[in-house]
Amino acid sequence: MNFFSKKHTIFLCLASCLYISSCTSFMAATNDGAVSEDYGKRTMGTVLEDSSIESKAKINISRYNEILNNANINVTSYNRIILLTGQVPDIESKNQAGLVAEKVRNVRSVHNELEILPVNSIFDSSKDSFLKAKVSTNLLGAKGVDSDRIQVIVANSKVYLMGLVTQEEAKRTIDSVKEVSGLKAIIKVFEYIQNS
Repeated sequence: MNFFSKKHTIFLCLASCLYISSCTSFMAATNDGAVSEDYGKRTMGTVLEDSSIESKAKINISRYNEILNNANINVTSYNRIILLTGQVPDIESKNQAGLVAEKVRNVRSVHNELEILPVNSIFDSSKDSFLKAKVSTNLLGAKGVDSDRIQVIVANSKVYLMGLVTQEEAKRTIDSVKEVSGLKAIIKVFEYIQNS
């Protein structure tokens, strides 16, 4: 069994090397000049790392103590920046959740937007889901907005917007979101990039 595992691993490594080298050859054959990069999009590695950061932060927060385990805390990571949303019973719990999230490896910063409120009801959660769908749909049709680069989070009828955008893209995004009725606030958690 152990021999099969080594053999399997070697095969996967060789296959990966061949795949990577063929991608490089393909890119070289299809591009005349230098390969351009879109700094407005996360790399595949960053997307995977964000997913890992979210999982680790959720687990660590819920295991920190019983109070945090029973709170409604949502963790969103975008380009290694964490956004905490939801409800906690007191300021101490809010601060503890933020400190736990900051300790996750490779986290660049934490935006702690937890609110000191009772846990949302099913009705409130459904309302947030509906508002998120409205905002996302509005961004899909918005002129000059690449909705694939915008992460929409809704908590307590407040919309949080994350993404790698220019100042102009942020303005167009906010203008589009303002058209959606039922929102209490629009909070920008954008990371700004230079115009390309």
